[in-house]
Amino acid sequence: MIWWLRQRGALGLLPGALLAFVLGVGLTVDVVLVFPAFLGNYSIPTELSNFLCLIPCVALVVCLERRMPSVERSAVRRLDASDITLVAGFALLVTVVAMAMSPLGPDVMWTAARNNLLFCGLALGAWPLLGHRATLLPVFWMIHSMFLGGRSRNDPYPWVIVTEEAHVAHAGVGAAVVFLAGILSLICFAPRTDR
Repeated sequence: MIWWLRQRGALGLLPGALLAFVLGVGLTVDVVLVFPAFLGNYSIPTELSNFLCLIPCVALVVCLERRMPSVERSAVRRLDASDITLVAGFALLVTVVAMAMSPLGPDVMWTAARNNLLFCGLALGAWPLLGHRATLLPVFWMIHSMFLGGRSRNDPYPWVIVTEEAHVAHAGVGAAVVFLAGILSLICFAPRTDR
């Protein structure tokens, strides 16, 4: 089991990603960016910490890509359930840590926790199909949400989720649904140690 944890990066990569996320979000609590809206009429301000929510999803895809197919095919125990437990547990751990940091700035931390779930769900859902390129989906989602604009001032399109405020219920529900869909996609379509 220790071999598998080392191979996946659970002992070095994931703690490093968690530390980078915590430090980055903690240091950028009050930094707000406004990008020009290329398609919408109104620019939507967003916290810099939203970009840092991409760190955990990139770490999860790197973790899933660190396979040794020949060794894993001959393993006595199946590693698929362990992989799913590892990545889902790490994504939820990052979300809990972000919520625990809410004394630094409740709205920013709740938004970071929500966006972490959204980006991890997108990356995990795309990984069976795209492999290491699965991180592009959350990156593109972030980029399009920045430059798409909004319906009116401080009112982004509902399906964007990333730039919604922390208290918006449909954004939280949407992020949770995307995360659960990503886990389900990983369960149903993940390659069985043949990558």
